[in-house]
Amino acid sequence: MSVRKRTWTILGGGAALALTVTAASAAEDMGSANGVLPGCRGMLARSSNATDPLTMGLCAGIVRGIASMGSVAVYVWNRVPLDRKAPLAPLCMDIPEKVTTDQEIRVVIAYIDARPQRMHEDFADLALEALRAAWPCR
Repeated sequence: MSVRKRTWTILGGGAALALTVTAASAAEDMGSANGVLPGCRGMLARSSNATDPLTMGLCAGIVRGIASMGSVAVYVWNRVPLDRKAPLAPLCMDIPEKVTTDQEIRVVIAYIDARPQRMHEDFADLALEALRAAWPCR
C-alpha cells in the first residue's frame, strides 16, 4: 500500500471513529439534564420553534411518569405498616391532585437551574429529586 493510500485510509478511519464518538456522546447527552431541559422549556413555551417535539415529549413523559409513580407510592405508603415503608421512601411523593404537568415541569426546571453543576447528570434522577423535594411524603 502506498504512503498516500495509507494516509487516506488512516484519515478515513479516524473520521469514522470521530463520528461514532460524537454520535455516542449525543445519545448519552439526550438523557442528561443538558439534553432534556431545553424540551422542558419548550413545553412551557408551547413553541415548536423552542426545541424539537421529541425533546419536549421526552421531558413531559419523564416528569409525568415520575409524578404518577409517586402517586402510586404514596397510596401504598399510606397503607403499609411502618416497618415496611423503607423501600418506598425513595419513590414516595405527595403531589396534590390539582397540580398540573406544567407545574411539575416548572418545579423540575427550577430545581435543576439552582444546580447548574449537575446538568450532566441523568434528567430523570434530578426530576425525581425535584418532585420529592417539592412534595415529600407525609
